[in-house]
Amino acid sequence: MDSNRAFRPDAHVDERRTSPRRICRVRAVVDVTGRPTLPAVTVDIGRDGMALLLPCPLPDGTPCRITFSIFSGGRVQRVELHAKAVKSVFVHADVRVGFAFTGVPPAANSLLAEFVSYGKR
Repeated sequence: MDSNRAFRPDAHVDERRTSPRRICRVRAVVDVTGRPTLPAVTVDIGRDGMALLLPCPLPDGTPCRITFSIFSGGRVQRVELHAKAVKSVFVHADVRVGFAFTGVPPAANSLLAEFVSYGKR
């Protein structure tokens, strides 16, 4: 593996996201069936997925339920979404795990869209 991969000028070629993400740090909980819940901290959130810092990696494709709160619609709102793990990368003492949302309800999609686009014109 190329040790300078993260610094390549064409690093965007590896991008799999289909919508923009907003950087934020809030607590979250990841519930994987048959395992204890995992405490997490968000790295970024988008309409199609998010990245979390977890205490352990998750195999690609692992289905789970993620619960977190965001400020949207003028108040703090709890969001609970189904997702699947896409990629795990070790970062210092934590693991950064990318998730793709699956079956986002329209109300949650609206909340996420407002959250991601807040302050942009």
